[in-house]
Amino acid sequence: MPDLRVGVLGTLEVHVDGRPQVVPPGRQRAVLTCLLAHAGQPVSRDALIEAAWRDDVPHNPPKALRTVLSRLRTVLGPQSIEFTPAGYRLSFATVDGDEFVDLVRRARSTDPLEASDLLERGLALWRGPAYGEYADAPYATAVAQSLEQLRMEAVEARADALLQLGHPAAAITALQELLVDQPFREHALEVLATALYHAGRQTDALDLLRNHRKTLAAELGLDPAPGLADLEAAILGHTMKSPRAVEAPPAWLDTSTAFVGREDELSDVAASVVANRLSMITGPGGVGKSRLAAEALPRIHRELGLPTTVVELAQVGAHQAIAAVADRIGLRSTSEHDRDHPGRPAADCDSTRPDLTSAAVVGELVAYLEAVPHLLVLDNCEHVLPEIATLASTIARRCPGTRVLATSRHRLGVPTERVLPLTPLRLPDPATSAGRQEATSSMRLFIDRVRRLRPTFTLTPDNRAQVVDLCRWCDGVPLALEITASRVASTSVADVVEFLPGDLTRSDLHAVVDWSYRLLGAPERLVLQCLSVCAGDLDGPSILGLIEHLGEDGQDLSGALGELVESSLVVRVDVEGGTTGPATVRYRLLAMVRAYAAERLADSGRAADVHRAHAHWVRTVLEGVQQDWSREDGARLSARLTAHAPEIGSALRWALDADDCELAAGLSHTLVRCWHWTPSPPVRDLMAAVAETATRYPGPTTAPGLAAGAFIAAEHGEVARAAELAKEALVVSDAGEVHTTAYLALAVAAMYAADLRGAQRHFTEVARNPETAGEAHASLALTACYADDLTAAREHAAIALTACSAGSDHALAFAQYAAGEVRARTDPDAGMSLLRQAIAEAERVSAEQVARVARIALFARLVRDGASDEAVPLGLILITDLRRLSAWNQIWTLLRLLAELLAANGRWSDAAFLWGAAAAGGAPPPMGDDVERYAQLEALLATHLEAGFRCRIEDLAAATPRHRVLSRAEDLLARWHRAGRSEPPASDAR
Repeated sequence: MPDLRVGVLGTLEVHVDGRPQVVPPGRQRAVLTCLLAHAGQPVSRDALIEAAWRDDVPHNPPKALRTVLSRLRTVLGPQSIEFTPAGYRLSFATVDGDEFVDLVRRARSTDPLEASDLLERGLALWRGPAYGEYADAPYATAVAQSLEQLRMEAVEARADALLQLGHPAAAITALQELLVDQPFREHALEVLATALYHAGRQTDALDLLRNHRKTLAAELGLDPAPGLADLEAAILGHTMKSPRAVEAPPAWLDTSTAFVGREDELSDVAASVVANRLSMITGPGGVGKSRLAAEALPRIHRELGLPTTVVELAQVGAHQAIAAVADRIGLRSTSEHDRDHPGRPAADCDSTRPDLTSAAVVGELVAYLEAVPHLLVLDNCEHVLPEIATLASTIARRCPGTRVLATSRHRLGVPTERVLPLTPLRLPDPATSAGRQEATSSMRLFIDRVRRLRPTFTLTPDNRAQVVDLCRWCDGVPLALEITASRVASTSVADVVEFLPGDLTRSDLHAVVDWSYRLLGAPERLVLQCLSVCAGDLDGPSILGLIEHLGEDGQDLSGALGELVESSLVVRVDVEGGTTGPATVRYRLLAMVRAYAAERLADSGRAADVHRAHAHWVRTVLEGVQQDWSREDGARLSARLTAHAPEIGSALRWALDADDCELAAGLSHTLVRCWHWTPSPPVRDLMAAVAETATRYPGPTTAPGLAAGAFIAAEHGEVARAAELAKEALVVSDAGEVHTTAYLALAVAAMYAADLRGAQRHFTEVARNPETAGEAHASLALTACYADDLTAAREHAAIALTACSAGSDHALAFAQYAAGEVRARTDPDAGMSLLRQAIAEAERVSAEQVARVARIALFARLVRDGASDEAVPLGLILITDLRRLSAWNQIWTLLRLLAELLAANGRWSDAAFLWGAAAAGGAPPPMGDDVERYAQLEALLATHLEAGFRCRIEDLAAATPRHRVLSRAEDLLARWHRAGRSEPPASDAR
């Protein structure tokens, strides 16, 4: 029976087995529309005659109708229209109108996140007015109007869902379009006004409501509904609470294809993760472990409501898994003096954290997940099982709110693990009936994948047995079935069977991949081998660029990529566009295919050449970004670096392993010069390793690595090591760029050593380079400010703002921050305005550390101005951010500021607790006017708290683990924020 799909949400469309069919206009289209409008119910002969001819009835209407129906069956299929005693009806058809109604119905009974997705899918089905040219026909009018009404309700419902999810801007356009045609739909008006308000457009929201009131009175003589009047009052009074943005679970795999035969397993996984702290999906390669986890993720996310992080471990090497998990969650083993604020004094920086050991990283991870429970998905663990077993069991034991879902060919072997074995799909039995064969999950998947590439494919008596044999040869392994199906789609069942290796006995997945690989041409094999050295997914131009670095003509190989996708050896990933660029298409290898391609590359003898080409291609990419750093939009440049981050780490690692110190040094130094973009901790560790290697081969070609390593060391507070590397770079190189980086490292190290004069001297050297002059003057403004030389600070800040306005967006954000710090000393309002500008610009271009230090500076100013209404929510944001980074010196600074705020509001016990915890935790000593301010705070605490009582509070604070101190502060701020008062609620600090 053919697959008949009909579209009525617009002009009538018909597809049979995936192919468009033309239904001639006139009587045939009218009769088909009449049948569709009755939704599968019988339609009398007279009604169909009326639809076909209206007032021009033929001499023999029944005979003429039979002729029309016969011609329709020729187009739709011989069994598409059947006759019953009550009349004619469509016997089978998938109608987009029915799909739309079902999606809307499902959206009404689910959460906003899924409802938004369902409604978006439903509204995407519309191509025009329902039933097109027949919308006004008597037999279609009612159903067309019903669908149109439902469409408008769906637009409103989706906008409402987006609003609940915290995405007001996304809700606005569709509602505005709806109100053009339906200006009196008051629910749409209500949702649009609310969305405008939450998008920061209060004036537009008020104008909308006032114009509606005037129009309603003028045209209908009516007043708006009471709810709209209440909404207007709420907007005027700013009493509406902003909805909290809800993030969807990450989509790390393409789940757009049909998910066949795993209904029970899907339910089991979701139930297991909800009920157990550690769940492990096990099974052979290619059986679909990752896809099952990806399919279950939205369901689990809706059930648990936890932040979700997916860590793909397939490309992670030994002893790197724990660092990869920490990096993916966002924990950063970093000092608080980052490249994003090289002028920040040591007092505000964390110089106490060296590179963390695995045990220390596990401790940081556990402490973070204990405070902020997550749903953690660890994909492809089999090659790093010992590390993951240690981490997962520790999380399960100490983080009761966190859930871990892992996939591996082998179980972890820890007591807390709930194992979920995944077996291949059920195989067809050659001895059973055709219907039972087609019902097996392996055959359903095989046929679905063939038809995705060749919609006309059908099972016939001639090919059925061969298809059964192919499914059995693939052993029911989904990846093997997909690869084989792609071959069938491009040739035929018989051709594939003919070229199978050996007899049709069961095969393993490696053999299936090998068989498909041998059918490739030389260009496709080369592209697949090149992709095997890539750490992540790449877009088409990047792949061609890599191939050209190998000395091949990338354009000649551009068609090979499409062939690999059609062969299911390469996965195409569609990436949605955003503020940093348009939508893109990227390509990736599955773990099993990557391993096989790497084996073939090693066999070819070209592995070193391909890895070297990859590393040089990465260097070309980095040089292009660095050259554009002061010319192009900063957000897009940061996005380019982020997209290539896995390749940067891979290239650095290979260059080190290959002892190509010159290449490694060039990569490291070019990356450092993308100022204010922070690489991941593993990449920074590699950059430090490059510097250590360069010390064994000092010279002009390795000096860039020395300078970059000096900067990395300075960021970590390794003052002596930074000075050694920087001075060596200055000795062995005359290059101006190397000198700039080395002097910057010396300046940062001097700041850590609280040597303001030394820092000023080195920043002055940095200012000699026009490329970094603006940022150097921003740092000089900060050092002068900390030295209480406000005249010099203002001069440097003015130069920095002027210079950076013509430079990179990242530098501009840093200059705004520095100018804000300086200006706030004499003009708090103007200073806070600059700090807010710095935060907005830093967030836009992903200069994370600039945004962070600017927020802390803004928080300090708000506290000291008594603006608790704004300080409290900002403090909550900072706690969340700093906890993720384990940025303890900045956390202690934040808690001292919070102690100031509490003391100013008479909460002396809470203030003493946080003050004591910061002191016991090793908070940096205050500098500048903070010295006097904190002395006054200590005096106030001594005045208001009896000495013995204060000592007991300080002892309690010192004995409380630092993560619990932070949680206590967060709880206090959260209760204060919920209370909505200018002073904190009653505390149980005593």
